[in-house]
Amino acid sequence: MNDPFAEPSDTRQAILGAAFRALCEHGYANVTINRIGDEFDKSPSLVYHHYDGKDDLLIDLLGYLLDEFEASIADESTAESPDCDAAAAGEGTEIAPEAAFDRSPREQLDGYLTAAVDPDSLDEEYAPDARFVTVMNELRSQAANDEAYREHFDRSDRVFGEYLERIVREAAAETSREDAVPPSGDPEAADWEQSVAASEVASTLQTFATGAMFRWATTNDRAWVAESRAGIDRYLEAVLPLVETDERS
Repeated sequence: MNDPFAEPSDTRQAILGAAFRALCEHGYANVTINRIGDEFDKSPSLVYHHYDGKDDLLIDLLGYLLDEFEASIADESTAESPDCDAAAAGEGTEIAPEAAFDRSPREQLDGYLTAAVDPDSLDEEYAPDARFVTVMNELRSQAANDEAYREHFDRSDRVFGEYLERIVREAAAETSREDAVPPSGDPEAADWEQSVAASEVASTLQTFATGAMFRWATTNDRAWVAESRAGIDRYLEAVLPLVETDERS
C-alpha cells in the first residue's frame, strides 16, 4: 500500500504522514511520539507542539483519512467514485487512481470483500495490505475503552455504511432477476417475492468485513478465507436481485 502522505502540503499533513508510517512500521502498542518524530523531516518538537499525546495524534490521523474519503464521495453527480477496496474495508485513504473508477458496482463490492478476507491478494497501489489491516484492527480495539476512538468509529461506520448502501443499490440495479437463483432454489418460494432494503445488505456486508478483518489480523490459519468468501458471494447472488433500488428504501 502506497503512502497517502507522500507529498504533504502543510505541517499537519507532514505530521500525519509521519504518524501513518510509524504506525504501520511499529503497530499501535509500540508506536510513540518519539518514533513518529523520527519519521518527521522537520523538528520532532513540532509534533509535541501540535498534539497532546499519541492517541490525540492517531485520532486526528483517522479523522483526516475519513474526511478525505467522505469528501471524495460527497458529489454523487461525478462519474468518479473511490474504490471500495481502497477504503480498507472500513477506513479510507487517499482517492484511488482513475483506473479504479472504471469498475462496476459489483466489482467494487468484490474488491471490498477481498480487502476484508484476503488483503495480501490485492496488488493495487492504494489497496490495503496485511500490515495496514492489522493496524486498523489495533486502533478499532481502542474503542472498547476510549470514547474518542469509539466516536470516530461510530462516524466511520456511518460514512462507509452509506457508501456501501449506494454501491449495493447500484449493483442491484444491474442485476437481472430472471437470471438469479433464489436462496431456496425455488423461484416460487414466498421469500423470493419479498424485497430487501439496500441498507440491510450494506449493514450485513459491513459486519462481515469487520469480523473478517479481525480474524485475518489475529490468526495464522487461512483455511477459512475461501469458504467465508464463497458464502458471502452466494449471499450476494441471492439477495441482490431482491434489493429495492429506490433510494427511499
